[in-house]
Amino acid sequence: MSRRRITSISNLLQLIENDTLTITSVKCKTKAFADVTETDNVTPEKFLESLEYLNEAKLFRDGVDFFYEFTGKNSIRIECGMKNPYLDEYFYADCTLKDGVSVNDIEARLRETIFHKMDEKITM
Repeated sequence: MSRRRITSISNLLQLIENDTLTITSVKCKTKAFADVTETDNVTPEKFLESLEYLNEAKLFRDGVDFFYEFTGKNSIRIECGMKNPYLDEYFYADCTLKDGVSVNDIEARLRETIFHKMDEKITM
């Protein structure tokens, strides 16, 4: 499966907070020049804390792109970052799916938009 965009950071946070997704490891790759790349480890707790702050920052939260790609039957990689002409900094969070949760369930939640939520309210 190819890399797809996450429509809302709040959808990702909800999956993590409900223990549907568990962050197992996070790496930060920084590329300062064409030939200089640095990789650092980030704790899952710090990554989650930063996601929560970004979600609260309504003005800036859409300035960071989030993508996902399924890397196995029960695993997914979240990629996030913001490119600029002088510095590429991306975070890669490897996550596992909760037992009994399907890839289709995760994908539906990550692709959900405000229009899906409005449709649910209308049908209730």
